[in-house]
Amino acid sequence: MITLNNLYIQYIGLLILIAIVGTLMITVAHYIAIGPNAKGLGKLKPEIQRLNFLEISSHFIRMASTIILAITGIAFAVYNTLGLSYQFILHIHLFFAVLFALSSFVSILIWIRDNTFKKYDWEWFKVMGGYLTKKEIHPPAGKFNAGQKLFYWLTTFLSIFIIFSGYLLTYPAQFSVYMVLWASIIHGVSAVMLIAVVIGHAYLGSFANPGTIGSIAHGMVAKEWIKLHHPKWGD
Repeated sequence: MITLNNLYIQYIGLLILIAIVGTLMITVAHYIAIGPNAKGLGKLKPEIQRLNFLEISSHFIRMASTIILAITGIAFAVYNTLGLSYQFILHIHLFFAVLFALSSFVSILIWIRDNTFKKYDWEWFKVMGGYLTKKEIHPPAGKFNAGQKLFYWLTTFLSIFIIFSGYLLTYPAQFSVYMVLWASIIHGVSAVMLIAVVIGHAYLGSFANPGTIGSIAHGMVAKEWIKLHHPKWGD
């Protein structure tokens, strides 16, 4: 266990670099090679409510806290790259950790029903949502498509791993040394995975799909956007 933890400490910085740079390179390569999906949708007027106030606010708090936690977490992992005191960074990290935990549990609860997989979701997976071709392909999808559902479940489990391992790391005296060491590894690896998938999610919800990004601020989307991307929403 100690050997594994030493390997984790030795290579976590490299893992972070590979995850972030690798994901960014993939998104840039996709945008250059494939380009955005249904470009014209970004010019249409949002007129239908897609997200309510609770969904918007919980998503925003979770998004903002994830960004702050990623920055402060990376500072811990690569020896305080922010140039601030350890205690200051720790206080910021713990404050946003609480916000992350609360907003994550709210998001998980309010979206679990819309993220149960349906038979038609297989059609999305068969063509990977149309993201691997320049052709306009719009497989069936409910309020959330199969890719978004996969993102939901992946981030749900990663968030739970991060929250509970983070609790162990915050109160290490209450647990055995081996539990704390395992928590450290689980916390770091899960966080790196979350950062990578969130970067991909951010790209798909903005540059790759015009007309989508505004919904996280005002909750509105165009009628044509729903017809193309989520035709089974409400069925």
